[in-house]
Amino acid sequence: MSEANVVDITPFLAKHQLPLKYQLLSEQFFVPLALDILSSKKPDTPLFVGINGCQGSGKTTLADFLVTWFSANTALNCMAISIDDFYLSKDARKQLADDVHPLFVTRGVPGTHDTDLMRDTLTRLMAKETGVPIPSFNKHEDDCTDKSQWQVTTKPVDIIILEGWCVASEAQQPFSLSEPINELEQLQDGDGIWRRCINSCLANEYKSIFNMIDYKVMLKAPSFSDVFSWRKEQEAKLIALKGEGSGTMDHAQLVHFISHFERITRENLNTLSTKADALIELDSARDITGMHLISDDTLQPIIFTDLDGTLLSHTDYDTSNIAQLVQTLQQGHIPVICNTSKTFSELVELTQTLNIQQPFIVENGSAVYIPLDYFELKPLGCKQVGDYWQYALAETSHQLAEDLAQFEGDFNGCYTLFSQLSKEKVSKLTGLSLEASEKAQAREFSDPIYWQGNDEQLTLFISQATNKGYTVQTGGRFIHLTKNTDKGIAQQWLIKQFTEQYRKPLTVIALGDSDNDRVMLEQADIAIIIINPASKKPVKLTHNKARYSQSPAPLGWIEEITALSCINSILKNIKEHTSHG
Repeated sequence: MSEANVVDITPFLAKHQLPLKYQLLSEQFFVPLALDILSSKKPDTPLFVGINGCQGSGKTTLADFLVTWFSANTALNCMAISIDDFYLSKDARKQLADDVHPLFVTRGVPGTHDTDLMRDTLTRLMAKETGVPIPSFNKHEDDCTDKSQWQVTTKPVDIIILEGWCVASEAQQPFSLSEPINELEQLQDGDGIWRRCINSCLANEYKSIFNMIDYKVMLKAPSFSDVFSWRKEQEAKLIALKGEGSGTMDHAQLVHFISHFERITRENLNTLSTKADALIELDSARDITGMHLISDDTLQPIIFTDLDGTLLSHTDYDTSNIAQLVQTLQQGHIPVICNTSKTFSELVELTQTLNIQQPFIVENGSAVYIPLDYFELKPLGCKQVGDYWQYALAETSHQLAEDLAQFEGDFNGCYTLFSQLSKEKVSKLTGLSLEASEKAQAREFSDPIYWQGNDEQLTLFISQATNKGYTVQTGGRFIHLTKNTDKGIAQQWLIKQFTEQYRKPLTVIALGDSDNDRVMLEQADIAIIIINPASKKPVKLTHNKARYSQSPAPLGWIEEITALSCINSILKNIKEHTSHG
């Protein structure tokens, strides 16, 4: 379970005059929503979230909750803005009413916002600028707040939330505008000029703003008939807070006011609800009856791969043929997790060479390393090592040396520990450069064995090592001893972190070439064995079916991964997006 801070929302409940049941709603729906939003955020890139909901649906409260939760649980700077704060001034709307149509004197509908100011403000925030003035509108006075009272950002914003009743709304087809939808349109817009102008605004200046949204949330009312009672309750709160004034309305005024929004609200209930990334459905009492996340419908592929003989050629370790595909997979949010016998130093260098930022597993499951900014929440039990969170599953290699010393005399001359080999010998055995050989020997948890004895001696050695509690696995060139962990255990721990962080079902894909990879392959949903003529002990699975490549690494890896439908569909979408971009 992730180390998320427990948020005390008691002050939040008081601020919004909410019942205690909101605490339960937040745990059941809003925290999972927050986690899903976080999973959509790319590193070092601001995320633009749009929240749509009719009057009184709770969109402002939800936006404030998300800001509160993000602030308590992450290092991200998050802010919520209401589309209402971009309303044109009272004088500007009067001028619009004189020039275009009298109904534009009433704030709310598309056409009554300062879209140039809205686009400029959001664009600057998305560019991570500081010193950005945030507009404010005084509904009590029905006019813009003086610019001297606007807040100004002091640091870059990581998540921008724009909430409003028409946020993310789309234009209707022209033929849909021919008939009036209510008494207001029938009596005051009989010729349809007002509604056609609103529709034109949605199709143009508003569309250019709403297209910037990365993640759409919709609070869906059961029907438009519930909107009036919700808006009436909202009005009562406003009066209780600020008193009656020119910006508040009585019953008749509310009916007239709500009629301005009926057309677009009804359209959103029918269409936007099918396009939102998160759909929160409400009943007449505004209780949540369910939440649907688009991400719940999509299985998330996650790839675990061995390196030597699987991802990389066993002879030259060349990355040039594989780098582009791995980078494209990262672009498509498909993790590629190296699960290898290699060391931390080697993996840091490899990820830099491949130009990827992904977790990795080292020394045959001895430890997992996760880039500090990869997950928004720190996994439990980790400590910081450089730019990574480290989760250690094995003891250090000192314990292995002590155990081996107890029966070393029985196997004199039969083996040499990897750490005891000269870098020249390591280079000769592995094909690594002398510099790379040094990195390979910088081991913290394990020490592979270079076996030089006969098969009978090896059988006895394995028996004694097993009695000491070690699992013995034969890799491509060396014998690997692990205790209380292996590639599969480390893989399962990391899968658990992805499951908790992303709240979506995973399709686990594992690729390997030798018996050292067997456990991680057995646990995968899709197991792929890459043919490797150099492997001394090819892998054979007993509990899982496997696909077998026709070619060795790296071509076999490329062919098998790109042939999977769960991968290919994502790669296709990336290609289409790039071609249209």
